[in-house]
Amino acid sequence: MAGISEFIVSVVELVDAQASDIRRSFLKSANSVLLNIITGVICIIGLVFFLLGLHALLEKTIGEIWAYFACSIAAFLCSIIVYKVLSCKAK
Repeated sequence: MAGISEFIVSVVELVDAQASDIRRSFLKSANSVLLNIITGVICIIGLVFFLLGLHALLEKTIGEIWAYFACSIAAFLCSIIVYKVLSCKAK
């Protein structure tokens, strides 16, 4: 009888340890996802304000049409840089 109760206790302890490991892993991944979302939103807001400021500066110096063209090139280059960084980080 003592052997069966010890076996049940060890199984319960093992299940509890696995549950706490799963809980810790889930919280770690949830925090990572939340951090990535917040960082992405801040990056997008920063890019928008950067492009607005660049457009205002270039509009005064090279004209409205060329300012739109230059800002679109800057946005394209920023997106390529972010893509390359994320693809290298994923490897």
